[in-house]
Amino acid sequence: MKAHVIGEPELEFRARNRHIDPRYGVAVHGPADADSPSAPRDIPVGLVGPPSAVDGMRAWLERCQTRIEAKETRSGQENLHQPFPGFSTDTNFGAGLVFDDALVREIPDRQLRLLASADVRAAIAEGAGLYADAARSLAETGRCRVILCARPEEIREHDSGPPGPQGGDDADGGEEHGEIEIGRDFHDLLKAQALGLACPLQVMRRETWEGTVKGSGVPRPLQDEATRAWNLHIALYYKAGGTPWRMPRRDSDLFTCYVGVSFYRTADGEELHTAVAQVFNERGDGVVVRGGTAKISKSDRRPHLGETDARKLLSDALAEYRRTHGHQPARIVLHKTSQFSPAELAGFQGAADEREIDFLELIWIQRRGAPHLFRTGQLPPLRCTSVQLDPRTLLLYTRGSIPYFRTYPGLYVPQPLLLRPAGNGTDLQAAGTDVLALSKMNWNNAQLDERDPLTLRTAHRVGAILRHVPPDAQIATRYAYYM
Repeated sequence: MKAHVIGEPELEFRARNRHIDPRYGVAVHGPADADSPSAPRDIPVGLVGPPSAVDGMRAWLERCQTRIEAKETRSGQENLHQPFPGFSTDTNFGAGLVFDDALVREIPDRQLRLLASADVRAAIAEGAGLYADAARSLAETGRCRVILCARPEEIREHDSGPPGPQGGDDADGGEEHGEIEIGRDFHDLLKAQALGLACPLQVMRRETWEGTVKGSGVPRPLQDEATRAWNLHIALYYKAGGTPWRMPRRDSDLFTCYVGVSFYRTADGEELHTAVAQVFNERGDGVVVRGGTAKISKSDRRPHLGETDARKLLSDALAEYRRTHGHQPARIVLHKTSQFSPAELAGFQGAADEREIDFLELIWIQRRGAPHLFRTGQLPPLRCTSVQLDPRTLLLYTRGSIPYFRTYPGLYVPQPLLLRPAGNGTDLQAAGTDVLALSKMNWNNAQLDERDPLTLRTAHRVGAILRHVPPDAQIATRYAYYM
């Protein structure tokens, strides 16, 4: 049994330039779609929040129009932190935010003070309603590309979830653990109520623009200012319709549709589990499709779809893919965090056969229970390390030491994934390369080494929002509304 290090996947930027680090690629070359006539240039943004938060948020966003220096690092590890070049049409971003006093909706302090003394759930519902009404008013002007909402601190006092990366949308905290905290329900409920708007929302915490945490009983580690700026503006560029980077594609490569299938419970707890598919192409353009109800299997105690529902879910996903991208994929790669039941195998295969798609790869990605590798020295195994444990199981490190950084950038011992294809025709090394590339396609931050591929990274976020949406209600299909 031998360990093999798969090459770090490159990303593609402006004029097909490539690099492994998203921040370096955007700063030096520009976003992947920078030369496209439809790429974002001047991005009008709406602002929602109490007066002091709106002023602070706008002042920091205006500061981010110019360069922000990187955090100091040890000699030899300069690549670990990158300076932020500034978000304006004068930098390689080629895009800037446009502010207008007419695109501001202030939430009166008086109304927010009432939330501090209200019951937790009532405060969440009332606060989300206030913000959703303000966002709706802005969206109806037809002038906003993105609406930024300053998360009310009156509700934040109830937030017990672990911190996520600052700068990107505040839904990231807790996704690794799979729980949905009451405090974060404000974000989820607000996003759910905004799914029908003409533009997506971005939720910001005060510490993102202030750089400090106030009134918190638990220390919340903050990222440096340049990193916070990177995380936020990559998300804003994508939500405004841009493509910050994409997975490279050779002319000989098949057009691939990447699908992640997951399940969620409705907020009232009455529905068992509802299936949802997160669908992406190589560019990272994402759509979301909601499916039928799953049942808990007696064999593994996990939710599974029946054959008919599995077939319909993938058929609907492929139909949405075609509507969005204008063509049908030649290859489907479907990821799930549980074993495929015989009914699911038959249903997914039936959907592919219905559209005469010959290449279907069904991969169970196991996130827990994988054996660990030990490397000589003090640092963990390299990211991209893989070991084929048997003919149908690949152990893969998507987090680990990174030669480009000359260190391991994480705080905890990295946990490898296990890739288990459902069929015999899957090339395990190619599947591992796909997972590594998809782990770099999260636009809620500019991190090089996310643990999960985009197909699974999005699952918790989408489910946490859709659980607040009635089953018969229409939902936004564009992934930017959920991130």
